[in-house]
Amino acid sequence: MSTPALEQNRKKAILLIHQGKKLFMGGKTYEIKQQGFLLMKQGCIELNQYSKEEPQEDYKSLAKQKTYQYYCELEQMKQYLLSKVEFAKDQQNIIQDKNLKNQNQIIENQNQRINIDNIIIKEKLNVFWEDIAGLEQAKQSLKEAVILPLQHPNLFQGTLKPWTGILLYGPPGTGKTFLAKACATESHGTTFISVSSADLISKYSGESEKSIKELFQLARSKKPSIIFIDEVDSLASDRESSGSSDNLKGVKNQLLIEFQGIGSNNDQVLILGATNLPWAIDSAIRRRFEQRIYIPLPDYKGRFYLIQNQLRKTPNCLTLDQMKELANKLDGYSGSDINNLIRDASLEQLRILQKATHFKRVQIQNQMKYTVCSASDPQAEKITMKSIEKGQIFVPEILYDDFLAVLPKCKPSVSKGDLEKYEDWTQQFGQKG
Repeated sequence: MSTPALEQNRKKAILLIHQGKKLFMGGKTYEIKQQGFLLMKQGCIELNQYSKEEPQEDYKSLAKQKTYQYYCELEQMKQYLLSKVEFAKDQQNIIQDKNLKNQNQIIENQNQRINIDNIIIKEKLNVFWEDIAGLEQAKQSLKEAVILPLQHPNLFQGTLKPWTGILLYGPPGTGKTFLAKACATESHGTTFISVSSADLISKYSGESEKSIKELFQLARSKKPSIIFIDEVDSLASDRESSGSSDNLKGVKNQLLIEFQGIGSNNDQVLILGATNLPWAIDSAIRRRFEQRIYIPLPDYKGRFYLIQNQLRKTPNCLTLDQMKELANKLDGYSGSDINNLIRDASLEQLRILQKATHFKRVQIQNQMKYTVCSASDPQAEKITMKSIEKGQIFVPEILYDDFLAVLPKCKPSVSKGDLEKYEDWTQQFGQKG
């Protein structure tokens, strides 16, 4: 396979993944979310194939890293779909590739450069400051950089200038992207541009630099604007690193030029970066992020808020005291860890239904439905879930015991050693959010 063809396959895979993720996150119906899942799955398959065929180690390693990350997100989507009763009856037939027949024709006409329609977030994200528990310093810095200059531009004169670079760093799943979305929602009239390293890095010499230049030109033409760069460490790792190729060094140099606004005007343009690996960022680029804010694991208040907020969306029998007790037990868990735990606990009642051998009919809201019962129940029928028609099964609400059942296997994803590393870096270069 020729090198241009291989690069085209990578672009195609990334576009499929982004289209699928956007469709899933914005989908209002089960069918739309399923279609988004299938698109992203196809993209992951093609990106994985690209990683096997790519001869250059830098790009092979980056592709493998991104593929693993996307497959983790794909698994979370799958678990969401499985949690629906309609999906539980026939799991194997639901995940198929019937919606992908015309995707190749769509991809062939896409431009290989940055697709403006993909990176400018036009829809309302509906994430507000009050949706985020704690992190007051992070929210204050973002308000100073974005909200106040928009509301009161006359206050920022002379030496009083808003921040132009803010880095959000911390363990995975702590809400860095969530904060960026809140900033986009709250900053009415601001253009929000969201990119990741995969959107900007090309294996062809000079192409990545052009993409970065175009990105900043776009931000300046649409200002006031925010450029949100997720996984900024992939673009801005230490320039002296032995594993850094000449191409990636050129990317970092171009990024420095754009940060400094050489030959351009960066007023009313905020560069908002997010990373799980702040120590991997080149020192010169690190200095361009004037505010470096640590987004730690949620404290008790944050954990309780997350649990309470997520359980509002799902029928459950948990009392306030049980939610508080659960928040205490989850010390050391990230926000994504807690969401995964809630998702797993939500599946416990479905697992009971799948294993049950006896059901009985009960009246639920003026309808007769089947519910699990013991074999000794006088009304018991010896049947399985597969024998019951769609929509005729009563799914009990989530219990506190469901959480206790899954807690031993839902381990925190961040180690104490990792946390110590973040604390040390914060002492040297950052501040707590």
